[in-house]
Amino acid sequence: MMKSLRHISLCLLLLASVYGCTRIPLHERSTKIDLLIKVEVDLDHDVNLSYDTTLDPELKGKIEGYIPEYHEVLFYDTVTHDLVTSQIVGSTGGQLYVPVGDYNMVIYGLGTKSTQVKDLYNRLQSDAFTTDITKAMADKFKAIQYNAPADSKASSKGYEDDPIIHEPDHLYVANVYDVNIPAFTGKDIVVTVKAGSSSIIDIYSLEVLNMKGAENIEKIDAFITGQVKSNYFGTPTRSEDPATLYVTLTPDAVNQRLWTVFGTFGKLPGNENKIYLDITVTDSGGGQYRYIYDVTDQFDDVNNTDNKLVIDGSDINIPKAESGGGGFNPSVDDWENEEIDVPLS
Repeated sequence: MMKSLRHISLCLLLLASVYGCTRIPLHERSTKIDLLIKVEVDLDHDVNLSYDTTLDPELKGKIEGYIPEYHEVLFYDTVTHDLVTSQIVGSTGGQLYVPVGDYNMVIYGLGTKSTQVKDLYNRLQSDAFTTDITKAMADKFKAIQYNAPADSKASSKGYEDDPIIHEPDHLYVANVYDVNIPAFTGKDIVVTVKAGSSSIIDIYSLEVLNMKGAENIEKIDAFITGQVKSNYFGTPTRSEDPATLYVTLTPDAVNQRLWTVFGTFGKLPGNENKIYLDITVTDSGGGQYRYIYDVTDQFDDVNNTDNKLVIDGSDINIPKAESGGGGFNPSVDDWENEEIDVPLS
């Protein structure tokens, strides 16, 4: 027994001496990179909302975007497009150490509120997206659709089964192709990479004018159809999956209008694709009114460089709610907690 233990100990010592003399490379084959990032923020976006955005920093940021405090830098193999390594840098770049090789780089800003990313393991699959609205909200929207008279403006338009997603916020992305990282030769070789980062999100302003009864509105849910669901930002290309965008509108009693600013990954391609603004107005008594407008031409207008959507809402007239409300029209936000004592036997 002692002889066997002595034999095992000798083998372990021999293995330790062999592997102890083996040098495991860490950064010998990595090269220093100076990465310079310039984020292109659209500070001159003219939404023309008759509203001073300086009084609303959140709206101003939604329109113009924010310079990301940090970026993730992704290095992809130029042949397989698989992710090799990734590192975090500051708002204007930083220094990185990257293994020798040829890469396509994808750089995106961190800190978005609603836009998320997934499938970063492959450049062609890297996807920017937003989550679907809750099932309760989606079911409520569909219930309003199906309960509308068949001969009304609210008849089926063919988009009822598309997923309904939250609007995205600015995601700043830069793509740099065919970056060669040379072998480390012992000299102070520094590779400098410059990247211009811009948003993959389109910002639109939306106004519904000439309406009446804005002072009687409690809430406005709006659905914009014919949008794409996500953006493959490593390419970058928009997806071809259809989605309906959920946004909220603000009533303006002074100017008798409804308005908002929203972000989108873009219009679904194809001349046959129609875009509808589908509005559900809830008055102060719980009554609901639905209006649908075709905004395809405004989306497709090449001269609409400011991305402004203006709708004639002269058919909207929201009456003052009668005392007692307009029937049972609950929403999740309106429910109140009620505590009930349940006796235990």
